[in-house]
Amino acid sequence: MQNSLPIRFNYEFSRVYKRGRFIPGRFIVVHCFKRPSHLRHNNVRIPTGMNRVGFSVSRKVKGAVQRNRCRRLLKESYRLLEGEITLGYDIVFMLKQVDPIPEFSQIQDEMRRILRRLDLSQNGGQK
Repeated sequence: MQNSLPIRFNYEFSRVYKRGRFIPGRFIVVHCFKRPSHLRHNNVRIPTGMNRVGFSVSRKVKGAVQRNRCRRLLKESYRLLEGEITLGYDIVFMLKQVDPIPEFSQIQDEMRRILRRLDLSQNGGQK
């Protein structure tokens, strides 16, 4: 992930949930927060030319192996769409509890659709 840094701490996830916008989909929920330029982490300014990304899977998805597989599917979908996403945001992707686990193509299509609805996709209506 070239233009992305990970969101690691609980307070960072909480900031995105509380102050950002979200759009639910059939399989995933995307939370996004436009990061102000003065935002700091450990007294280091976070660059505005990058996105910070977090991935989460509901604990209702039973088994650590299943949750990790879902997280890998989310990360790979994001990696392939990363070049189309506007910079300067904190984004959290959450996979809902669904049975069976959706296919990679379903997750990627839904992620693309939700990012367009949040006006984060630079390509607009193109695939």
